[in-house]
Amino acid sequence: MSILQSQRREPQTVQTIQSTSEDNLFSYKAQRWLWNEHEQLQRRYVRFDVAALIRVVEDALGPDASCVEFTKLPEGNFNKTFIATMQDGRELIARLPNPNAGRPHYTTASEVATMAYVRDRLQIPAPKVLTYSTQSSTNGIGAEYIIMEKCPGIELGRVWDELAGKEKIEIVKQLATFTARLSNARFPYYGSLYYTRDIHDVKAMQVDDIFSVGPTTSRTWFDDKRGEVDIYHGPWQTAEEVMEAMLKREVACIETFSKFPKDRQQGIFNGPGGYCPSKTAKLAVIEDVRRVLPYILPRDDAYTASVLWHNDLHSDNIFVDKERPTQITGIIDWQGVPLNPAFLHVHYPSLIEYQGPILDGFEKPQLPTGYEELDKDAKKTARALHTAQSIWMMYKVYTRKQAPDQLRLLSNRDFLPWQILGLIGSAFDDGEAYVQKTLSALAEPEIWRKILSQNDQEVVQCPLVYSAEQLSKQQIELAKWERDVERKARVLKEVGVYTGWDGAVLPDEYDIVSERLERAREKFLDIESESSAEREQWAKVWPFRDV
Repeated sequence: MSILQSQRREPQTVQTIQSTSEDNLFSYKAQRWLWNEHEQLQRRYVRFDVAALIRVVEDALGPDASCVEFTKLPEGNFNKTFIATMQDGRELIARLPNPNAGRPHYTTASEVATMAYVRDRLQIPAPKVLTYSTQSSTNGIGAEYIIMEKCPGIELGRVWDELAGKEKIEIVKQLATFTARLSNARFPYYGSLYYTRDIHDVKAMQVDDIFSVGPTTSRTWFDDKRGEVDIYHGPWQTAEEVMEAMLKREVACIETFSKFPKDRQQGIFNGPGGYCPSKTAKLAVIEDVRRVLPYILPRDDAYTASVLWHNDLHSDNIFVDKERPTQITGIIDWQGVPLNPAFLHVHYPSLIEYQGPILDGFEKPQLPTGYEELDKDAKKTARALHTAQSIWMMYKVYTRKQAPDQLRLLSNRDFLPWQILGLIGSAFDDGEAYVQKTLSALAEPEIWRKILSQNDQEVVQCPLVYSAEQLSKQQIELAKWERDVERKARVLKEVGVYTGWDGAVLPDEYDIVSERLERAREKFLDIESESSAEREQWAKVWPFRDV
């Protein structure tokens, strides 16, 4: 959708463009919500001075620039994005963060610095920023903004499915080079990256004469009410300080809020005979993690190193040359990228993830035995899996050559202590019963000795000792939790939505999905209720509704 351009200073003319309503510019229109819709839309509403923003875009290119078209692009979840086309054909991107993007000022300031760092220091093709503002109250726009060059080329998602396997591997080779540069770039502190000039009012730790590490902008510190508690957001000097701060954050949320976020929970809890989340259980699990933290925190510097990592390397965040689609031309969406201990956030890129068996080591993928006897559809499925496994394997091969520490880390993602350290960061939401299970496994003498040995630590007695009665109670609670998780998974499958669904639907599917959800609710109540009292209790804890 395009809007009316403001009057230019030179020459004094008005360029008329197809107009659109302010509501479409400021509001979020990509989705609707079946519950808590007003709150969700408010978190994505940004009001700003359109004409003033266009002038900023023009000024970024110089006095002769004249914007002839200003178009709102399809909306992401956290930003409003516009493309400004100049009279000479040049194009710029104007990006405005929604309220749900993160902490005001810091989120934009860190995104700008992060893009500059990866572009200029690491030679990763991030967009070039021309100008920006983190001060919505004084910049004349009424909103924070980033004005940047448009990435050349097209989104990889537009051509990925049509590319041959060899072409996809060529792209993955480049991606492995970029992620290797990220993981090989070590920082002295943890938090988020900024230009030093942008965080003079808070504690910061200087990296060099341009950049400093300041408070984290990771969304895990702001989502689900976490941004409402008064806690320290960094920077930190050690990985242990980061983990301690994370535990304090979860404790603060648990003690501050009387209710846990229902639509973020994995199960339908508090039903008849079901699992009942409690502050007591959550705090007890956090305390147990704190007691073993010095023993399970990695000792290897490669695992605890402070590194940048792009959280969302999927096909729509990667741009490729339109004529040579095997050539990556840009990587976008560096918002909320923190400096975390590597073991906490280095993972395989979303682009290469797939459904199916993951091959260990460097075993060459093979087509299944009897492939030639399969029917047409089965052959197609087998070839798709073979291609996906080959792409996955080649990413590992290229990573081993350029960033062996990164590959070692990726190969240890399932290490029990790392599972615990990764899961405890969501204790306020859910999962304490499962974390308790992993802690009980950790406390088994044989496993404990093995963990300490693998972590190059002297073998000492585990601080966690659970009685037979405690272990029995833990198993009972875990069984309840798992049943309730299965209940919710069944409902989501019937509605036809994904795990973690927050009620978002396409506008033209609102009525259809609403009806499916209501039918799923009635079916759920019929199946789970053995009396009118139970039906009433299940109805009260139904999570898919306004709160």
